[in-house]
Amino acid sequence: MFESDILVAGADPGFGAIKLDTGETKVLFPAVICKGNERIFSTLGNTLIGKGSDLQTQIASLDVIVKNNSTGVEKHYFMGSLAESLNPNEAHYCWDEDKSSDEEATALLVVALALAQKSPKANVYLGTGVPVKYYASLKDKYEAELKGSFSVMFRSGPLEGMTRQLNILRSRVLPQSYGVFIKETLNDYGIPTSPKLFSGYVVVIDPGFRTTDIATFYDGVMLDPPNSFSIEKGLKWAYIGVAEKLKELTSSHANPLETDDKELDKIFRVNGGLYPWNNGTINLNPIMKSMLTQLGTDITREVKKALKPMLGKMHTVIVAGKVGEMVYEYIQMENKNLIEDPQFGNATGFRIMAATLVNNITKKSDVPE
Repeated sequence: MFESDILVAGADPGFGAIKLDTGETKVLFPAVICKGNERIFSTLGNTLIGKGSDLQTQIASLDVIVKNNSTGVEKHYFMGSLAESLNPNEAHYCWDEDKSSDEEATALLVVALALAQKSPKANVYLGTGVPVKYYASLKDKYEAELKGSFSVMFRSGPLEGMTRQLNILRSRVLPQSYGVFIKETLNDYGIPTSPKLFSGYVVVIDPGFRTTDIATFYDGVMLDPPNSFSIEKGLKWAYIGVAEKLKELTSSHANPLETDDKELDKIFRVNGGLYPWNNGTINLNPIMKSMLTQLGTDITREVKKALKPMLGKMHTVIVAGKVGEMVYEYIQMENKNLIEDPQFGNATGFRIMAATLVNNITKKSDVPE
């Protein structure tokens, strides 16, 4: 047994949620963060609600101190649903386009890794991705910045009082939606599983929170822009439409309802789309359905316009992502196929890529001088 376990992980740090896959464990929580503070009253609430497994209970209680061991800087954060409930005014999505140098974005990623660790110390090989349109400009910066030594101390939940140390040795960055293609074509050992997808034209449609990534493959090779591109529209656009409609519906009242994407995300995730108001609730699901229908229609139009010359030759259209699952029925493309476990499509593909990175390193070290 090594002093530190090796952890091979794929991370898909989206604008709305962070997804991490290590093969054994999948970690998912809202990418919401705020500064932590001392908890006085908030320790009284919610303790009786069972959240399922230890991991789920821990994810519901992310009160953490994250330390960057190379700079010595440590910060106290609330993350995920805890941040939403304890500090709703300051809790925010923190994903800028460039997540590599964003301290909060790194903290979210490090905490996701710490949650997946089975031992107090781990050396990490990380696969991750950036939106298609930013790949060229950010890839090298990401791979350089997403390494180093960190520690995470949990201040509540099943891991209360425990510290996890992790050292990101190498990170490999791909365009988002490439991860989906890897998941659908290679197994954990890098062996091809679907010969059909390695021939001819295949398109991956990967709608996300703020953008929808489109990747076109020919004979297994991802094509350059304009055949692979990002559309500036995703779930957030649908939420903005719902918020406008909600304000309109309540405009005759003294205080019309003003809401935002973060609050609506929680309403749909936790309350099933029912917004508590007056003496009852407003059901937002019909409004959401019409927005998602429009989103699916808009994505279809953009894809067909951009890929017109090859439309007849596309034998498979792969749809992925949580948002992809939500708009799947409204995407009007032939030969479309929603992948299994769509929310983890990229994270799983990135993990497979990180595993091949480790295998290549170990192969090299096995070769005699």
